[in-house]
Amino acid sequence: MTSLMFPSAVLISLAWALLPGDGDPHPASIPVRAHAGNPALVAGSYCIKRGNQPEIWVPPGEELEFRVEIDLGPLGSASVGTVVMSSGVEPFLRGLPLPGETPMANGVQVAWVRSVARGGHLGYELNHSITTRFLPQEWPALLNFEVQTGSENRKRELKIGRREGAWTSSYRGNGHCKKCSRREHFVEALLPWQKAHHCKRCKRAEHRLWRQPSCRPVPAETVDVLGAVYLARTLVRSGLDEIDLTMLQKSDLWNMKLTRGRLARIDSHAGAFECREVQLSVSQPEGESGGSKQFSGLFGIKGAIKIWIHATTGVPVLIEGDVPVGEIIDLHARIKLVKYSGTPSGFSGL
Repeated sequence: MTSLMFPSAVLISLAWALLPGDGDPHPASIPVRAHAGNPALVAGSYCIKRGNQPEIWVPPGEELEFRVEIDLGPLGSASVGTVVMSSGVEPFLRGLPLPGETPMANGVQVAWVRSVARGGHLGYELNHSITTRFLPQEWPALLNFEVQTGSENRKRELKIGRREGAWTSSYRGNGHCKKCSRREHFVEALLPWQKAHHCKRCKRAEHRLWRQPSCRPVPAETVDVLGAVYLARTLVRSGLDEIDLTMLQKSDLWNMKLTRGRLARIDSHAGAFECREVQLSVSQPEGESGGSKQFSGLFGIKGAIKIWIHATTGVPVLIEGDVPVGEIIDLHARIKLVKYSGTPSGFSGL
């Protein structure tokens, strides 16, 4: 799962840009989310309403490119890859309405955010993407899809929303098939007395099959990790002191607190900016006993994450935290802005 410079979750893969549709292919009759509806363009960004929770602001055509650097102590730092975070808005496509269902009006839109990372070191190659779509319906209201290719291959899908009036999540991933009878999955015998046998835990994408989804109840307005990052932007843009939210990572629930910190000048590869520090701290809810012993955030950072966000527009300039390598060593990671386009007006350097 890990190599010296690339924990498999560090850099997030090949973009899953166009899904065949939004949500289930034959969803039940579902109205447009009354508390979200069509994202509205306000002050250059699309505003996604979340009931009585803070909104999520999505710039309609933003692209931010970051360089990922790992601190190696006395050896200096190493650049191990790039991450591109982008966002946009596009028409909502849900297919033909079912009998008795009211068709959606023309002009309904979907806001999306995406993280795409590429890199490699010491023979380990990684292309990894996370795409989150905020949908104007109850189920799913949030659709997250993750794809990793390269030295390791995997896909993950997370849905969050209301089903039959209750907030619910559905998570599924793919894994290596076990002892199937497909001959293309067999390893040929090397010695005369051996027999061809099914491969074991290989890394080939074509040998991975979707597992059955697992469902669970979740608190209202639960988000994924990308939603949490964009709420950090809301914290600064709206002048809030803190935001408490619930985040879902695969099937594990986490309480997350976003706290506004000090102002500081941050030097990046794209220039110097006046930024506000936002600290992301996490804990597991009482009674939660998920499979993850420690929270793993964006870019594989464990535990607390610190984001330096432009004080006026909310554009992230620097993300930093510790990335574990093996069981003992933690290395400090810094994800620095390199270049940008489509940012809200007012984003400029010092």
